[in-house]
Amino acid sequence: MTPTRPQALVRFAADAVLIILCEALNVAAFRALIIPARLLSGGVVGTALLLNQLLALPIGLQTFIYNIPIFLLGWRFLGRRFIAMSMIGVISFSFLTDAVTLPPFTNDLLLVAVFGGILTGVADGTIFRRGGSTGGLDIIGLIVNRRFGVSIGQVFMVFNAAIIALSAVFNGKPDLAMYTLIMLFVSARVVDMVVSPRPRRVALIISAQHEAIAKRILQDLRRGVTYLQGSGAYTSAEFHVMMCVITRFELVELRQIVQQIDPTAFTVILDATDVIGRFDRTSLFQRLIH
Repeated sequence: MTPTRPQALVRFAADAVLIILCEALNVAAFRALIIPARLLSGGVVGTALLLNQLLALPIGLQTFIYNIPIFLLGWRFLGRRFIAMSMIGVISFSFLTDAVTLPPFTNDLLLVAVFGGILTGVADGTIFRRGGSTGGLDIIGLIVNRRFGVSIGQVFMVFNAAIIALSAVFNGKPDLAMYTLIMLFVSARVVDMVVSPRPRRVALIISAQHEAIAKRILQDLRRGVTYLQGSGAYTSAEFHVMMCVITRFELVELRQIVQQIDPTAFTVILDATDVIGRFDRTSLFQRLIH
């Protein structure tokens, strides 16, 4: 059912508030951990941090100014809701970063790198799930990907590598660059966990015993099975392909079912980053661990 305009506005407002809260968490991580330790970050914020260390330029103001032309490009090439959500996040981050001062939580660089990565990863991942971004390199990466076919990861890698290399040269402290890499790695992993918190697997099974296997999956795993029609390119023989979406914890049991019924079955397991639609979890425990 298509949401009404009032419902869409309420959803937009709720997402905007959540994004602002996430940016507040980002600011806490930067002000209490990353900035006092003189670590950097990726993208536009990393550039602002580097110039702040070299020239004492305000970090928030820099972030806002650098994002203006990026948002103009994004407004043209990307979805307007996405850009609007990203603008809300960047404006919030820029204002709060220059307005808020926090004492350092710790002087241990390893703790700064790990927990700075965790906090920023949780914040950024939640922003991505609500349909926004942190601006800057996220938007540039999407535009370059759509226009030129270059992967977003490659754009991030080149840009961030340049920032970190410049930091090591100008600061003369390669250890800070190494801790920054640790933080970026932790942040990226946490973002992945937040964006796709419940990894799924898609099993494609080809077997002459498809009825028996499907029955066991329905009974033991309580998962649905979809039949796809297939045919061999060499033999032209027609057969059923079973498709089943499961959690990573059910994969072992699925393998046992297939092995018991038809050891010669051909099975392919694929990663499913997300499942849209009905995918039951029958208990609160399963909701937590899946």
